Amino acid sequence: MKWLSKISVVTAMATALSSAPVAFATGAHAATTRYEVESAPAVCSGVVASNHSGHSGSGFCDTPNAVGSAVQFTVNMPVAGTATLGIRYANGTTANRPADVSVNGSVVQPGFGFEGTGAWNAWATKSLPVHLNAGTNTVRLAATTAGGLANIDYLDVTTDDGNSTIMQGADVSTLQRAVDLGARYYYANGTPGDPLDILKSAGVNYVRLRIWNNPRSGYNNKDKVLQYARTVKAKGLKLMVDFHYSDTWADPGVQTKPAAWAGHGISQLQTDVYNYTYEVCTSLKAQGTTPDSVQIGNEINTGMLWPDGQVANNDFTNLGLLLKAGYNATKACNSSTQVIIHTARVESGARWFYDGIRAQGVQWDITALSYYCYWHGSLSSMAAVVSDMRSRYGKPVILAETAYPFTTANFDHSGNIITSSQPCSGYPATPAGQQANFAAVQNTARNAGASGIFYWEPTWYAVPGNGWNPADINNSGNAWENQAIFDQNGRINPNIRWLP
Repeated sequence: MKWLSKISVVTAMATALSSAPVAFATGAHAATTRYEVESAPAVCSGVVASNHSGHSGSGFCDTPNAVGSAVQFTVNMPVAGTATLGIRYANGTTANRPADVSVNGSVVQPGFGFEGTGAWNAWATKSLPVHLNAGTNTVRLAATTAGGLANIDYLDVTTDDGNSTIMQGADVSTLQRAVDLGARYYYANGTPGDPLDILKSAGVNYVRLRIWNNPRSGYNNKDKVLQYARTVKAKGLKLMVDFHYSDTWADPGVQTKPAAWAGHGISQLQTDVYNYTYEVCTSLKAQGTTPDSVQIGNEINTGMLWPDGQVANNDFTNLGLLLKAGYNATKACNSSTQVIIHTARVESGARWFYDGIRAQGVQWDITALSYYCYWHGSLSSMAAVVSDMRSRYGKPVILAETAYPFTTANFDHSGNIITSSQPCSGYPATPAGQQANFAAVQNTARNAGASGIFYWEPTWYAVPGNGWNPADINNSGNAWENQAIFDQNGRINPNIRWLP
């Protein structure tokens, strides 16, 4: 997002009209409204000063050096949704001057840092995604240390019209079952809330749902996906449907055919893939929840629907046929639904795979990769692959999966998959380490050209009866709960953010 460069063009206009919020376009689908701190109904608990140069409007808020010193803005939203707060400030000391950021009376970001900028006339902007209600909202910054607040110049509020191309995603495929079992979810301040609303307040704009053909659990099947898609779309979120083409997990180590297709050869499997993909997509479309994107297969490093669709001896022929069937079915359902091809090949073989399917004439819209630092290596290696995929194939690239633990504790009878106290160098298995790793993954991927990042199963804390095995969902337990962003009491990690 290059909002600031466009904001600078109209700074003079904003200054001249500082008695009221000023709105201006910042991109194809984004709009920013500026709220000057000196303009009512903004409230400064100190004085509006102008003795340091470089500020916008007629002045800035200089608050007392005390805990609780505050600035409050009144923000108007035409519709409810996620917005990005841009807070312009200056801090001429070397000490951080953190503040609790509250929206409508609830703290959404405790201890938000306003680090030293080098001088009181050196202004910087810090950004934070939040959820705002339709109508009037209050945004308040309150100092948490005796140093008080940094000097605050203005608040920019940036929204989009729902067509943002940046995919700030979460795979919440276990959430429907969790809620059905009575799981509760809470904002960072302990206020209960709808889990999708809480995720939206952290910046999520896209939901990923996996679909299995006929799982024994009765969840993640067509009927359940149709049902939950209505919930997702009602929240104003975009929808990705992740076809596994199996009755259970499909990943780099296993790609088992659905039982109903077990005896089918490659010719029939092409028909199966086309018909099933088309059926699910058109059913979603018929109820007004057309998928914005679909994945044709999940982590298909060496193919799907084994053994017929498996790549052996560098032969991509059969896999190519299956991927074409999925692509054609999706476009027949809805031409604007994006088709994603997803592998977990960040550490090796990405070119081999995508070159292989391209040579078969396979078409796709988005290249997707999984990246877990404890399995797939360094951030720099991931960045190199993302950049290479984007330039080599000329398509948007996303990370369809990533996650990191916030604890080494285990909350059920099923051992955790990741147990190290520091799975990746520099990132301890703590809430702060989880936040720092996710932020680093997002920043690194975006700087390399990625168009989106999805956190895998952020809502899957340990709830009895919501196990990993669809053949025994009641008893199998959860080996991922320490990588959810909600703790065992259902409370969100207060520092987690999807970055715009």
